[in-house]
Amino acid sequence: MQHPDSYPHYWINHLGFVIRKTLVKDFAAHGHKITAEEWAILLQLANTPGMTTTALSDRTFRDKTTSTRMIDKLVARALVERRPDPEDRRRIHLLLTEAGRVLFGDLSGIARDLITRSVEGVALDDLAATTRTLAKITGNLTAQPPKEGDV
Repeated sequence: MQHPDSYPHYWINHLGFVIRKTLVKDFAAHGHKITAEEWAILLQLANTPGMTTTALSDRTFRDKTTSTRMIDKLVARALVERRPDPEDRRRIHLLLTEAGRVLFGDLSGIARDLITRSVEGVALDDLAATTRTLAKITGNLTAQPPKEGDV
């Protein structure tokens, strides 16, 4: 077997840890105490308001129990609210509160800065090829290959 760092999977995993650690550090430097996992929830809800817990769990690759626990914390901090579906009260929709939208606005600028720093000096063609390749690898493992034009 080759050395682990000769596989892209090693670098994908390593980069994920570095991004999460740096993101939390950058958020804290701007006075925000929020985890990378909480940021992922805010990001998903900002982009797709009204998701259910199940849909959010699927999008963030978390089990429903973990997602519910994280949502409970964000609800307690008045950043997320649960709203029953008017047509099916068993179905609950998740939305950012006004405070959640304001926080998301602050955090998204910090996250954009991290993304900008992370790709500094990388050619646009290389980024596009990397994105296509990572989407393909993800599709191979989730049995949901990317559609033409998705990346």
